[in-house]
Amino acid sequence: MYAAVKPLSKYLQFKSVHIYDAVFTIHSKCTVALLLACTFLLSSKQYFGDPIQCMRDHNDMDFIHAYCWMYGAYVSTNITYTPDPFGHERCKPGGLGGTVPMAQRRYLRYYQWVVLVLLLQSFVFYLPAFLWKIWEGGRLKHLCMDFHQTAVSKERSKAHLGVLVKYFTSDYKETHFRYFASYVFCEVLNLGISIVNMLLLDVFIEGFWTHYVDAFLAVYSGDWEMWSSITKRVFPKCAKCEVVRFGPSGSDSSMDTLCLLPLNILNEKIFAFLWVWFMAMTFLAGLKLFFRMITMFNSGIRFHILRARARLMPKSHLQRALQNCSFGDWFVLMRVGNNISPEMFRKLLEELYATQSQRKHPPGADEI
Repeated sequence: MYAAVKPLSKYLQFKSVHIYDAVFTIHSKCTVALLLACTFLLSSKQYFGDPIQCMRDHNDMDFIHAYCWMYGAYVSTNITYTPDPFGHERCKPGGLGGTVPMAQRRYLRYYQWVVLVLLLQSFVFYLPAFLWKIWEGGRLKHLCMDFHQTAVSKERSKAHLGVLVKYFTSDYKETHFRYFASYVFCEVLNLGISIVNMLLLDVFIEGFWTHYVDAFLAVYSGDWEMWSSITKRVFPKCAKCEVVRFGPSGSDSSMDTLCLLPLNILNEKIFAFLWVWFMAMTFLAGLKLFFRMITMFNSGIRFHILRARARLMPKSHLQRALQNCSFGDWFVLMRVGNNISPEMFRKLLEELYATQSQRKHPPGADEI
């Protein structure tokens, strides 16, 4: 199993330069890794067996398994769960003859698509990170890489600091605004993907969210029997299947068989965890957008956030260093500050202060 999920460890490795913030990383990278891990688990027959197992005294059981998998098993009120003498649940068809009218059948075909849906979800959640990686274009890596190399000499580090000072004293306001707008668009996309994913999951598994609210309330109250009763409505462990075959004369004959769905034991727990995870991702993405709007319209908060990162640099010095700083400039400056040490970031701001002071009061200006 470790060999199956080992490639995900490389995907989750921390990079020397972070082009995403913490919420973006959790939403687009950790969620993708979680969905891919669930996909690997559900598709690993060697660990959890076949997704459907039908019971019938018949020589051609492979045909029956394939038929019930393709055309879907069904549940009805005639399928009951009764405990065995050891307290475990077992499934048996209720009613005389075991015949279930078509109007009373609820076919279960979602289990054919669970793996594909989880895989598709992982691609969709990765989309904002993919777009931002293209639009970012390696800007932060170019600005911060030398500060992460341990073998870099002090002279080279000082030279690169001068490059940063020259960069932030140049006029890149339009470029930085597009940089910021692209990032915010990806954050909005994160929130939209979380909300749409929750709605579509309720369509894919009918009544999923409604049932799982009650299921989690049952867990909170410690009523595990209620939890089991509710999850069986969404992910039943056994179902019936009607196999239709044609005889030599062309007439059809049908036979009923009882099928077990062992992967639903895993599905009910995976989707319970995903229920909590998607709710948390929606909340964090919405909270981050709210914070982004506050910083966008409140320059005072932006100033104090930057000053805290600069280890409480003198207020007057920082104001002089940021006198021509637009919101896009502030955003890029904060992204650089999150990728270098606080000491080096303070040196950068002090150099910006010195440069801005020289521009306002050039040497010899008092003598003229």
